[in-house]
Amino acid sequence: MSSIPAKVVAMEERACQYQVVVQITNKYRGSFNTLLFGEIKPYMGSLKDGRLDLVYYRDPGLRAGDRFPLWTLH
Repeated sequence: MSSIPAKVVAMEERACQYQVVVQITNKYRGSFNTLLFGEIKPYMGSLKDGRLDLVYYRDPGLRAGDRFPLWTLH
């Protein structure tokens, strides 16, 4: 398991959902399915060009500028 540098760019609450945008290194070339998240797992998400778009149903306790806990299996 390897840590991936990641930072929360934006966090917004919308109708009982929390949308989080996270910037990761462009060097990561793996798929979304190989990512491991912290204690609170996102309900769904996508990864494109170093940008993670995540949706949570409970508040992940993150704010813009925070480091984001992220790892990969590779």
